Amino acid sequence: MIALLKSDLYRTARSRWPWVVLALVALATLGSAILTIWWPLEPGIVYDGLTGRAGALRLAGRGSSIVLVSTIAPFAAAHLSCADSDSAFDRTLLSSLRGHVAYFAEKYLLTVLLSGAILIAYLAFSGLGALVTMRAVTNVEPFWQVAAWAGEGWLAACVYALIVLLVGQLTRSRAIAFIVAFLLLSGAVEQGFFTFLLLVSNVFGLNWGPALEAALAWAPYVTTAAVGNGVADMLAVDATGFAPAVRALIVCVPLCLACAGLGTLVGTKRDLA
Repeated sequence: MIALLKSDLYRTARSRWPWVVLALVALATLGSAILTIWWPLEPGIVYDGLTGRAGALRLAGRGSSIVLVSTIAPFAAAHLSCADSDSAFDRTLLSSLRGHVAYFAEKYLLTVLLSGAILIAYLAFSGLGALVTMRAVTNVEPFWQVAAWAGEGWLAACVYALIVLLVGQLTRSRAIAFIVAFLLLSGAVEQGFFTFLLLVSNVFGLNWGPALEAALAWAPYVTTAAVGNGVADMLAVDATGFAPAVRALIVCVPLCLACAGLGTLVGTKRDLA
C-alpha cells in the first residue's frame, strides 16, 4: 500500500489540478486580506481570538471559515474517484496486484491525506492573511483548542470527501460524484433524508417528529457549521447534552471507517468478479 500511496502522491504532485485547488484556497483566504488594501478594515478594529467569526483567521468576517476545507475536499475526491479508471490505469494495476484490497484502501487514505493538505493550506494562507492586515489579536485561544478545532475541520472534510469517493468508485462516474458533492455541501442529502422520514411519520401516524428533531442535531452538516463558527461554539454543550465536537467524533469517525470499509469491500468483490 505504501508503494501505491507514494506513486499516487507523485502523480498528484505532477498534475495541474492540485495547484488549481491551492490557488482557490489562496484566493479565498489571502486574497481577502489583500483586498483590505482597497477595502480597509474599520479603524481601530482588533481580532477577537483566532477561530471565531471576529477572529484573525477569518479576518473579522472578511475571510473564509474552516468550512472552506470541507467545501473543496469533496470535489477533489470526486476527481480522484475516476482518475485511474479514465486512463484504464486501474485495470493495468489491478491485474498485477495480488491483493486488490490494498488498491482500494489506499485511495481512501490518499483522500484523507489530501484533505489534510487542503486544511494546512487554509491555515497557512489564513495566517499569512492575518499578518498582512497587521491588526492586534486579543483573547487568543489555547493551543489545544485551536488544534482540536483544526482536527474537527479535517474530520468534517474527510466525511464528505470519503462519501463522494465511495459514490464515484461505485458508479465510476465523475459527473455523479460531483453532483453528490454539491448535494452534500448544500445539506440537501441530510435534510432530504430527515424530511422523507418526517413525511413517512406523518402519513402513517408514527409520531417520529421529536426523535427526528433530536437526531437532526447529530447530522454532520450541523456539527460542521458549529466548527465553522469557531472554538467557542464547537466546545459549547447545547440542548443535546453534548458539544458539537463530541457529536462529530461519535458520528463522523464511524462514518469515515464505514465508507472506507464498504468501498474497499464492494470494489474488491466487483473487480474480482
